[in-house]
Amino acid sequence: MFKRLLIFLFMFMLGFSSVSFSANSKASYKDVLSQLIPPNINYDVKVLKSSVIKGFTQLDVIIKNDKMGVKIHRYLWISKDKNSIITTVLQKGTNGRFARLEPKQYIERFAIDINWFNNIIKNLPPEMKKSYGKGKIVYMLSDPYCPYCKKEIEILKKLADKGKIKLHVIPFNVHGKKAEDASLVFISIEKQKGLLAAINEIESASFSDVDKKVNANKKNIEKLRGRYSKYVQNIAKAAISKGVRGTPVVIIPTKDSKGYLIIGLSDIASYVK
Repeated sequence: MFKRLLIFLFMFMLGFSSVSFSANSKASYKDVLSQLIPPNINYDVKVLKSSVIKGFTQLDVIIKNDKMGVKIHRYLWISKDKNSIITTVLQKGTNGRFARLEPKQYIERFAIDINWFNNIIKNLPPEMKKSYGKGKIVYMLSDPYCPYCKKEIEILKKLADKGKIKLHVIPFNVHGKKAEDASLVFISIEKQKGLLAAINEIESASFSDVDKKVNANKKNIEKLRGRYSKYVQNIAKAAISKGVRGTPVVIIPTKDSKGYLIIGLSDIASYVK
């Protein structure tokens, strides 16, 4: 999903010992990092005032992924002569266990262009654009057979109940035909009873209950496929073309055709204040 980020993070998993480089004290920290980080990775570096390792300068390396709208912060330690670099430090916590020393703000998100998504929404039929709650507009791309989607939807429902968000749920099927069938039933329920009912009967339901609901609607599914399949497939095609390949996905529009793109299970409360 974050191919470029994964390449970088993999290179950070070099172990606990220091790695030596051909450098000198006059070289900049970016000169040293250029030997570790691939040239196609967009990053910035901040030199911190203090370091937990004597004789080493502590850096906050910030990897920026413009496509996904995310910045990842990682600590590095470079010797004063810039000949050695330490990629990982374990520190004992209050529970007595050792854990990797990380910046307090590990992930930072920023708004990106979501015109591709706005075009999808614009072309959906009214029954696929129903909402629940009042507040900041939030879209969730969900697969009825995704376990993390079911956890995410409960977080979003609570925010909608509190009047924090106006929630829309858009089918994004990553589990094949059975997911598409369930999404078609979801749209049918959304049309007849509203979004909350569709969420409760499909998105929040157990996998076995989703199976039962799909089986109960088998005679109607082909008719639903003819009506809605093109929209469901267009959603998946557009999302995948933008590198979005998993669920859940939360999209929060901001302004000027921009918005936050949050992939994976996450508490979005800080983005909807």
